[in-house]
Amino acid sequence: MTPSHPVLEAARSCQDWLVGLRQQLHQLPELSYREQATAERVKTELSAMGVPWEAVGEHGVVATVTGQHSRSMVALRADMDALPIQEQNEHLPYRSQVPGVMHACGHDGHVAMLLGAARVLQQFSGSLQGSVKLCFQQAEEQGGGTAELLAHLAAFPVQRAFAIHLWSEIEAGQISVQAGPRMAACDLVEIELSGVGCHGASPHKGVDPIAAGAALVNNLAMMMTREINPAHAASLTFGKFQSGFAGNVIPAQALLAGTLRTTHLADQQHLHQAIRRVVESTAASFRAQAQLNIRKGGSMLINEARSSALAAHCASDLFGAEAVIDFPSLMVSENFGDFLEKYPGLMALVGVRNEALGACHAHHHPQFNIDESALHRGVALHAEFSLRSLAQLA
Repeated sequence: MTPSHPVLEAARSCQDWLVGLRQQLHQLPELSYREQATAERVKTELSAMGVPWEAVGEHGVVATVTGQHSRSMVALRADMDALPIQEQNEHLPYRSQVPGVMHACGHDGHVAMLLGAARVLQQFSGSLQGSVKLCFQQAEEQGGGTAELLAHLAAFPVQRAFAIHLWSEIEAGQISVQAGPRMAACDLVEIELSGVGCHGASPHKGVDPIAAGAALVNNLAMMMTREINPAHAASLTFGKFQSGFAGNVIPAQALLAGTLRTTHLADQQHLHQAIRRVVESTAASFRAQAQLNIRKGGSMLINEARSSALAAHCASDLFGAEAVIDFPSLMVSENFGDFLEKYPGLMALVGVRNEALGACHAHHHPQFNIDESALHRGVALHAEFSLRSLAQLA
């Protein structure tokens, strides 16, 4: 379609409001499970639009744009939490005002876009052949927030789910919506090793948990190369190894924490068992005791084919066929996969990279920022996908 597409024009008319809202949210970031002020801002904006909302869980919010009926529904989702990172964008007048906390993953933009979608969908509510649930989620960075939203949505005839993640590796103006596995499952792996402390001059009188932990890191790395099909993407990395307080004392305990990423359910299940086997056998070989805890984070995020095809048509008609690109699957995790285990749908990646603006840093980097010109595109995609989904599902 031409640039005069009515949904795109409605989204463009919100651009200045979107930028201002996103920058205000950026200045006042809140960590997972603490998104009280953000949730209150969401409620205030929805109320000003005349969009009814309900509080769900501690800080979650679900709003409803009612169309011609409520017999079928589409759920849209945005996450609200920030990260424990000290922002290093001193040149930005809207940089974080909260020490040690910043929106380094684009969730401020996600909230702004979903509120913008509420605004646009209200304008087109007479054309909605169903209704739209707008879900504002807490605690995504900690793997939380989905259970209470899904429990709430279970009472409604939701037939499709959609989310957008602003993505710093994709140029602003480009969008990826292809089907299939898009992000990995993430499991948190914690290993507590218990030994017997002693003087470093007499290691034979103790049981060294540091030596056992070092062997564990190596043994688990080798296990990953021998127990999983090398054509399947999978990784196990440890970012935390803590033990001891003095260089001449063998401590009694050591703690390792890492992340397991998998893209096939069978691999995930097998690796849980294999990690336990290697942890127990390695610890025993050093006479140490091991306690293993594997906690589920985000589910595998798999875009459903029919929904992805529809999103591609939406993006092409809104922005031109050249805007729709293929982008490799990612080993990062995003718990919108929990929604896609329940409902057909997809997560779209909307590009926000613009090196000229300094928007070229990776997610979770202290200098992360976005090209805000993408915000109205996300709004238009949310709204057009909802309109076409409900027409398709009617």
